[in-house]
Amino acid sequence: MGTPGESVGAVPQRRGRGERAGLDRATILAAARTVDAAELTMQGLADLLGVDRKALHHHVSGREALLELLAEDTFIARMSAVGIPDDASWKEACRIFADAMRRALVDSGPLMSHFRVSSQVTLASVRPAEIVLERMLAAGFDDDAAGRGLLLLTTVSVGFAREQLSASGADGHPHVRNFRDMLAHADADDLGALRRLDRRDFDAYGDEQFRFDIDAFLTAMSTYIP
Repeated sequence: MGTPGESVGAVPQRRGRGERAGLDRATILAAARTVDAAELTMQGLADLLGVDRKALHHHVSGREALLELLAEDTFIARMSAVGIPDDASWKEACRIFADAMRRALVDSGPLMSHFRVSSQVTLASVRPAEIVLERMLAAGFDDDAAGRGLLLLTTVSVGFAREQLSASGADGHPHVRNFRDMLAHADADDLGALRRLDRRDFDAYGDEQFRFDIDAFLTAMSTYIP
């Protein structure tokens, strides 16, 4: 599983009848990380923890909530480790923040689809967003432009991470397969520009494309500085 977002202890041994379960978020996460997400079940985790399934349900409502907890924990750990230099410009701060968010989500792998922002998100994990806003305000953006810009930057990063993860499978991105199938059935003299682009093995979901997207964002945002 992902890098733990907090210090955790060893998975407890099975307890005898009548003993307290002693469960908490850290203990549950520690055990869940030892199981492949695709095979993780509430009953299996309860058995691993040596507790009754009802005791586990007291802390986690079900499998989906458990997967969300794991995805969130991975994201928090990655974002809490992001460092934006004190002398970074607003553009550099945006680049660092965007790439960190993209990588945090991609690194969570199959858990990414379960990520939800909740009250467990720590101050450390949102600090990079605060720094981005501070740098944008210092550069001359007003509150509205800075806030909307940060929201757009987040949307671009999260969306790209989803597409990048989809493209990482053995069969590639389904959109690419569908596009090439369409080209194969189209008239050979049609869609010449798109065919040339496809023959170049144009990578729509890699680092170069992400840098282009962020550069385009920064160029557009620059027009909002008075």
